Amino acid sequence: MTVEQRTDRDEISQALRTILASQTFSRSERLRSFLKFVVEMEQLGRGHQLKGYTIGIDVFSRDEAFDPGTDPLVRVQAGKLRRLLNQFYADEGRNQQVRIRIPIGGYVPIYERAPPIRRHADDANNTPDQTTLPSMHAHALQSGVKLYVARDMPRLFFEVAPCSDRRGDIFCNAVRLWADRLWGVSLASIADTPDNLSGHSADLCFALAVKANQQDTLQISLRHLASGRTFAEEAHSCAASATILQLGTLANQYTGATLTIPGHLYQFCHANDLSSPIMQCLDATYRYALQRTDDAYRLAKSHQQRWAGLNTEHDIVTEIPKLLALAAFHG
Repeated sequence: MTVEQRTDRDEISQALRTILASQTFSRSERLRSFLKFVVEMEQLGRGHQLKGYTIGIDVFSRDEAFDPGTDPLVRVQAGKLRRLLNQFYADEGRNQQVRIRIPIGGYVPIYERAPPIRRHADDANNTPDQTTLPSMHAHALQSGVKLYVARDMPRLFFEVAPCSDRRGDIFCNAVRLWADRLWGVSLASIADTPDNLSGHSADLCFALAVKANQQDTLQISLRHLASGRTFAEEAHSCAASATILQLGTLANQYTGATLTIPGHLYQFCHANDLSSPIMQCLDATYRYALQRTDDAYRLAKSHQQRWAGLNTEHDIVTEIPKLLALAAFHG
């Protein structure tokens, strides 16, 4: 018996009412009508009648001359409906147990039941819910718990040139403050050195080199330790008298452009075939969160299905902390 068959009418009706009353769908009267029509028709046993022609006439008030082969109205609106459903379940409806989907290539809805969070065998008496997983991931990173996703992401070490003044240290400390927000990069502590990788892949180790010289310039670059290649070199005007807040602002701008998932470090890894599967998954998920297209959804979903704990999710995971936590918890 399939998941769809186990989902009863009351649950489906409630799931539909929740969607129709949501903020996500509040500005989309046409899509609410579209979804309500196809679900109610399917529940009446008339799913076989859900064709482009029928929907064009009954939902969008087209006349009998309507030709879905030449007028893409229904196909376009169906694409919008799928994207809005994805958006709803990624945010406002993320805790919904019964989920309604419109499969690509058709209009007959399917119903999916969100699977329960699986547990480790040695943690049978302590089942975390989805809301606690991101904090578990952050705790694991900070406490040194074995976490394979951290080893499969870039590890960043810091190098401040000996001739640098206080600006170099302040800049690096400001970057370190991003540790909990840089989901795709692991930052080494002050005491860590590349000589002690703790099982981390050497191919994914990088150095952030900072030099503050007497010419009121702050030189910043990234170096791939295994190959010695330097990339993402920048020079910023930064007076020796720069305030802590000015240096912090510069560090924030640099970190956002260079060390985040769409930044220069990930671009270097992708271009040089260094990206691990989890890095590719993060990149695809991030792109889907921005684009919300069917192609981006399929790519992100295909990456997520490769991971234990994610491959049983009926819905795509769009929150990066939750994705990492699930991957780590089930790894």
